[in-house]
Amino acid sequence: MQDWQRHVRVWWHSLVVADQAGALVLRGSGAGFLRFLFLTIALLYAVYGFSMGLFAGVLPAFVSMLKLPALYLCSIAVSVPSLYALNCLLGPRLHFDQCLRLVLLSISANAVALGSYAPVSYFFVLTSYESTYFFLIMMHVAVFALSGFLSVGVILMISRATARVGGTPFHPGIMLAWGIIYGLVGSQMSWFLRPWVGSPAEAYTLFRPIQSSFLETLWRLVLELLGMQP
Repeated sequence: MQDWQRHVRVWWHSLVVADQAGALVLRGSGAGFLRFLFLTIALLYAVYGFSMGLFAGVLPAFVSMLKLPALYLCSIAVSVPSLYALNCLLGPRLHFDQCLRLVLLSISANAVALGSYAPVSYFFVLTSYESTYFFLIMMHVAVFALSGFLSVGVILMISRATARVGGTPFHPGIMLAWGIIYGLVGSQMSWFLRPWVGSPAEAYTLFRPIQSSFLETLWRLVLELLGMQP
């Protein structure tokens, strides 16, 4: 319990003090800190994921509660090797565990943003009807987009702090390139793991066949929300 409390203090301090985050990326905070970050991220995403699936019922809520942490953690697993390679070829040459701490700290800010919005999401879900389905979809897309931009900003901030603490050059282009890679991986992963909310016009299934693309479907939803024919 004491280790957990210490990890909470160190983690939260690193989110509000950039140099603390940079030092944490370079030196770590004990063997259990990465495990703490994984569990904290998973818990915060699970809280928001439950609100997404609750529109379709309790079982879909539990399914989305498990899917959302899987989405982000799998996206991290797929995209971190590319960050490590870019870092070794063009950047400050951080060790793999340092790259992983940098990413997890940054993504934990995204998880905090989603977790803090969860009460609003629950409010809209519990006071919505079938006719507001498209509104809920667009609300979740907007929330994820905003939190995603937040993640990129936090990644740049922590990367700059890491370079400052370590006395190495800061390469923002590397982090921006990786942010694009991570965003594309996350979008495709979310498309693969759908449904998240559950359409009232279709029977609920754990997964749907892969059809069209994420961007194409998003454009169609925008047109429907505006009352235009897709």
